[in-house]
Amino acid sequence: MRILVVDDAKKHRESALEQFGNEHKINAVDSYETAIAVLGSSEHSIDLLLIDLLMPAEPYCLGREGLKFLGHEIPIGFILMLRAAQIGVPEIVLITDMNHHCHPMSAALDWIRPEYRDSSENRIFQINQSRVLIAHAPTLDGRKDWQAALCILQNSTT
Repeated sequence: MRILVVDDAKKHRESALEQFGNEHKINAVDSYETAIAVLGSSEHSIDLLLIDLLMPAEPYCLGREGLKFLGHEIPIGFILMLRAAQIGVPEIVLITDMNHHCHPMSAALDWIRPEYRDSSENRIFQINQSRVLIAHAPTLDGRKDWQAALCILQNSTT
C-alpha cells in the first residue's frame, strides 16, 4: 500500500512510519503545500491518506491580507481530504489529537456524533469513491495511533 502522511508534528509522522513503514511504501510530509504537490504528482499514486486536521497556516497562495494568519492552526485537513477524494484516493483518515475543549474545530467534531454517542461508524463518510474517517485520534504513548484509526475505517460499513 502507498501511504501519504500529512502532519506538522514530527512525533506523529514518526508514529506512522513505525506503524506502517516496514510493510508499506510511506511518504510523510509536514506541510499542506508539500501534500498538495505529492497528491498532484503523476509519479505518486496514493492508496491511503493519513491527515492531521489542524496545521499551521502557510504562505501558500496568501496575499498581504492573508499573511496575518501565518502560523495559526487552521482546519486544512478538510481541504486535503476533499482534494484526495476528488482525485480518487481510496481511503482517507482525518484525525486530530487536540482536546476538544482547546480548539473550536476539534470541538465541532463532536457534532457529527449523533446524540454524542462514541460510535466510530457515525464518523465514516463516502466522498466520491473514497471512504473517509473523521475523528479524534486514538493515541498510543501520546502519539497518534494511525493503525487503530485505519482499522476503524476498514472495519466499518458506510
